[in-house]
Amino acid sequence: MSKTRCSYHHGDLRNALIVAAAELIERDGTLDFTMAEAAARAGVSAAAPYRHFTDKEELLRGVRELAILGLGYAADETASAHPHGSIEGILAGGHMYLAYAREKHAFFSLMWEDRGDIEERREKVAEEHGAFMVLVNMVEAFCNAHGNSQVNSLHLATQIWAMGHGIATLEANRLINLFDRSIEPEALLDQSVRTMLAGVVGAAA
Repeated sequence: MSKTRCSYHHGDLRNALIVAAAELIERDGTLDFTMAEAAARAGVSAAAPYRHFTDKEELLRGVRELAILGLGYAADETASAHPHGSIEGILAGGHMYLAYAREKHAFFSLMWEDRGDIEERREKVAEEHGAFMVLVNMVEAFCNAHGNSQVNSLHLATQIWAMGHGIATLEANRLINLFDRSIEPEALLDQSVRTMLAGVVGAAA
């Protein structure tokens, strides 16, 4: 019994440290916290984190998984608020992505940086990136609804994601309106996605 309780406690501690680190990142907007600060926020000794994480990098990977999970939940919630297969749902998902990148920029950066485990991440991409799979499903439903089920929905969703990610990255670097000061991120995304999807509808006509 005591062994079970100890393992359960350690499991809680691991998650508590991930949440503590995420709270520090949320508060400060950077990844520049220390393991000791994460331990203090979780209410444990400075040595305690090393029972579960070899170093800060491993802890950050745990935070990254939490951030990706949160993005997936937000994508699900956004999709469920719109008719399945509607262009409005796809655009709303793009707006959610831009807002996430804007409001949680440190997490957004962490999610897409190479933290030395890129090959491992590529092997489990489908299980990690639920938000992208939500987009794939919405794009597939849109194509089916417009009589073009032959479209490669994975490829089209990748085009849309790449567009949205590029806009989010340019905005984060304050370069989105470098050449045209009238550019607004959401409007640019909407125009670009509508153009892509109009091609799908046109091809089915």
